[in-house]
Amino acid sequence: MIRSLITSLVLAAAVVGWIMSGQFGETPEADAANSASEVATPVAEPILVRTKSYAAQDRIREIILRGRTEAKRWVDVKAETGGKIVAVLVSKGETVRQGQIIARIAMDDREARLAEAIARVNQRQIEYNAAEQLNERGFKAKTKFAESAADLDRAISAQVKIELEIANTEIFAPFDGRIEDRAAEIGDVVATGSIIARVIDQDPYLVVGHISERDVHRLRIGDSARAELITEEIIEGKVSFIAETANPATRTFRVEVLVRNPDRKLRDGLTAEIRIPVENQPAHLLSPSVLTLNDDGELGIRTVTDDNIVRFIPIEIIGDGNDGVWLSGLPDPARVIIVGQDFVRHGDPVRIDEDESPES
Repeated sequence: MIRSLITSLVLAAAVVGWIMSGQFGETPEADAANSASEVATPVAEPILVRTKSYAAQDRIREIILRGRTEAKRWVDVKAETGGKIVAVLVSKGETVRQGQIIARIAMDDREARLAEAIARVNQRQIEYNAAEQLNERGFKAKTKFAESAADLDRAISAQVKIELEIANTEIFAPFDGRIEDRAAEIGDVVATGSIIARVIDQDPYLVVGHISERDVHRLRIGDSARAELITEEIIEGKVSFIAETANPATRTFRVEVLVRNPDRKLRDGLTAEIRIPVENQPAHLLSPSVLTLNDDGELGIRTVTDDNIVRFIPIEIIGDGNDGVWLSGLPDPARVIIVGQDFVRHGDPVRIDEDESPES
């Protein structure tokens, strides 16, 4: 029994010694791994990217607006007296000259009323002359003389009124233009204020757009502008109006460009792209394929410094062309990553494969 106890104690002491030696669980493979960890981990080689140097070019910055053509002025010609339409002398779509008769209203009893008014004026004139002579001789009170003068004035006013009413039976075009709509027909009975026709002035015309609050300060009255219509026609004019107050819904300002339309080809409501040059500035023409976003969602270009470190530069697109987009905000010259920009980040070191081909 004593021998068994001694054997157990010896075995327990051996086990404790083995554990305390730090070799518990160690294997030859673990020994190899520990030895390998003492060797320094190799550093990853920088990514190879292709770059190209771009020089800035002078470019006129243009503000581009989406808009439409609009008649500079139009008028709903209205009747200034009531009656039956007895003649309509123009057709819808017809060109008219200022002062041209559009329609006529029946005279009815107006000529008779005019004759009555003229006769009454003659009567009041005679009464006034007599009262004036008696007043000068002191045989008539001044109040009676004043009453005669007032009666004469009322008679003259009635005559002028009927003469004006007769003149208004003929309805004239207010300016040179085109009959866009004709509301009255022969036989219609119209009241004062009824619409007879709509006349549109065809020359000059407007091209209207809306500019953002960020760019409105760049425009000036008289700035040259060019508009391309949806028909691919190019028209040119001058900025004639810039709104002082913004549209409360869109926070944009109305801009009007006045253009000539001597051949009367423009129509109201044609879609147009308006380009207004505002300033000359250095810019880079690059392919849209080099544009990228940073982690914050900013649009920009990844460039490389002289120390071969990636640098992300936010940019602004100021125009487009047949060979790419015009950008502002880049250094001059700009060493742009044209291949591999999506595999590197701001601050990464890179290896360079420089593209020496001339700029397109």
